[in-house]
Amino acid sequence: MSDDVEHRFENIDWEHVSDSRRVVTTERVVFVCGMALVLALALYDYRSDDLFLVARWRPTFTDWVFLSALVVVMAYAVVPLLRWVRRHGVRRSTLRERPAVLAAGTFLALVGTVGLLSPVVMSTPPLRFEHAFHPPVGFSSSVVPTDCLGRETGEPFERVCHGTWEYPLGTNERGHPMGYLLVEGARVTLYIAVISLAFIIPFAGAVGVVAGYRGGRIDDLLSAYIDVQLSIPAIIVYFVGYMYWGPSILLLLAAFGLLSWGGLARLIRSEVIQRRSDGYVLFARSLGASERYVTAKHVLPNSTNTLVPSLFQLLALFVLLEAAVAFLGFHHLETYSWGATISESVNAAVEGQLHDRADDPAYRIWWVSTLPAVALTATIVSLKILGDGVRDALDPRGERGET
Repeated sequence: MSDDVEHRFENIDWEHVSDSRRVVTTERVVFVCGMALVLALALYDYRSDDLFLVARWRPTFTDWVFLSALVVVMAYAVVPLLRWVRRHGVRRSTLRERPAVLAAGTFLALVGTVGLLSPVVMSTPPLRFEHAFHPPVGFSSSVVPTDCLGRETGEPFERVCHGTWEYPLGTNERGHPMGYLLVEGARVTLYIAVISLAFIIPFAGAVGVVAGYRGGRIDDLLSAYIDVQLSIPAIIVYFVGYMYWGPSILLLLAAFGLLSWGGLARLIRSEVIQRRSDGYVLFARSLGASERYVTAKHVLPNSTNTLVPSLFQLLALFVLLEAAVAFLGFHHLETYSWGATISESVNAAVEGQLHDRADDPAYRIWWVSTLPAVALTATIVSLKILGDGVRDALDPRGERGET
């Protein structure tokens, strides 16, 4: 080799290595304490005669599943990520220096915060059909509500209602403020993402890792199971469950989540097969490292270039599938997802066609579909952009930070 080449050994974080062998870790402490808190709140809610647990929030079974999933995500995703950032910082040309990635992360953080706090700080507004299809502030509409709160102009038979600050984003056909519907849609999106991250995606990862690392008959059996699973149409399973149990976010995730992770598992399997024979993996195994340690510390971190974007893309797919099912009307009437809100306007009456929803063409009540459509599109795009940014930040083969 040339004398200009700098020879050095990679710095090893022995504190991190020793932490991995401890029984009491930060992740386990957060998990146990979080689950204990959720269980205590659930028992209190079950035995309490109060109508609401906190403020105006009365949790359902889906809420408790979400809170449990949130604890899992905090313990085994957020805590390791914060530890990684503290030890390694953020590399050049990654999150901090990419405005698109930073904007995507900020938007998703806003959606998550709004969705998390909405059940506590907001209550369901009453039905006000007299205020149906009130236009947003700064706009006017010839679809005049029975009680127009803003300024009215035009002839008696051609009235135009102008927006008012009482409904800054307008209202839907039931007189619900669009701001409330956007916030409720954010809550549904948050539930989909967190529950998927906590339960569905780890299961796909476990199957892919075991199949790829063990190989042999185990690989054949798991690969055959993935093939069978992918051949079952998730939409049919959801419709069958809808007939017997009615609409539910958990039913949606059970149908699409448990039958749609095969692609991710296959991808993880192929990456593990490719990495398990690399030199650093063989060297670690020759030093006596366990299969679990080698997989967690060497194989998966060096597969982030492919796995992380696929993971975020799967989350975006679940969000889009929920919106599509709600758009078709297969959702609970009190679950105000973005897809259901879009449907209220798009399914409006059109001249020459027969519809049984709204009585006005969609373009005349454009805000009912446009606002949730923009929020849904921004969420899906942000998930994909953030996935690329996180991949570049976590990939150990990428460029190190400034020295």
